[in-house]
Amino acid sequence: MRNALLFVLTLLGASLCYGAEVYPSKPVRVIVPFAPGAATDVTARLITKQLSERFGQSFIVDNRTGAGGVMGINIVATASPDGYTLLFAGNSLATAAAVQKTPYDPVKDFDAIGRVAFAPLVIVVRANFPAGSLQEFVTYAKANPGKINFGSAGVGSGQHLVTELFGLTIGGIKMEAIHYKGTAPSLIDLIGGRIDFVITTMASIRGTGGAERLPRLAYASEQRVPTDPDVPTMREAGFDLVAGVWWGMLAPHGLPSKIRTRLNAEINKIVAEPAFAKFLDTIAVAPAPSTPQELQMLVAKDVQRWTATAERAGVREH
Repeated sequence: MRNALLFVLTLLGASLCYGAEVYPSKPVRVIVPFAPGAATDVTARLITKQLSERFGQSFIVDNRTGAGGVMGINIVATASPDGYTLLFAGNSLATAAAVQKTPYDPVKDFDAIGRVAFAPLVIVVRANFPAGSLQEFVTYAKANPGKINFGSAGVGSGQHLVTELFGLTIGGIKMEAIHYKGTAPSLIDLIGGRIDFVITTMASIRGTGGAERLPRLAYASEQRVPTDPDVPTMREAGFDLVAGVWWGMLAPHGLPSKIRTRLNAEINKIVAEPAFAKFLDTIAVAPAPSTPQELQMLVAKDVQRWTATAERAGVREH
């Protein structure tokens, strides 16, 4: 009897250990803190589709908008670190905390899994805006102080802070921020002529049907974008602003190292596929794989940069 009991317990223990190693054994929720159609959402859906195929379990995008990404990000920060609630986000993880007090620490409360892609930012204006170049835009802005507005994905979003930095770069010109629950709604209003300009990515612009309807004045990149060579850089126009958006996968702090390592490996394989890179190229996005440690350091560096920007622009809440 005693031997039989030991045998049963041994089998039970083995099955429990095996079950603990099987990941994922159920669908994985991937929180995207912005609206469908924006660059973050488009890129997340590409990655989750591939992850679902590779793992044999569904990786489901769950768009949770609001407060410049804070609401969605906080869902992940407070979730169990078991690998079944992940965050697909970008600079907004750092920028939101740079402007306001967030319920999470962007560095300490998350375990980075890996970066996926990077895209330069571009300034687009409504179709009837009285400027056909960045120089003309700046001239108009200086002649009409306080009369120009811009759309952002919310207070503390990457759009918000990079546009504030843009205002500082072109001479400290103050412009009115119109905050939305994500990039896509701001672009829809820009297409409709209800706001003046937005600084965002081509991925977001294409995702909302604005590629042929919104004039592009300049990219905030070091060099001209190969897929959009006729549009100059801000540096060419005389303004030293280089900024872009990165996207990556993160988890609540405490994610088991085995799960973290495996997710990173699979994501990097996806990013390395020629078909994935080819698609990203069509929306002016470049593959940018990383180790978990590299992404963790990038988040910390971004927090420092955008906190300093928020202080300079006078938009940091104390």
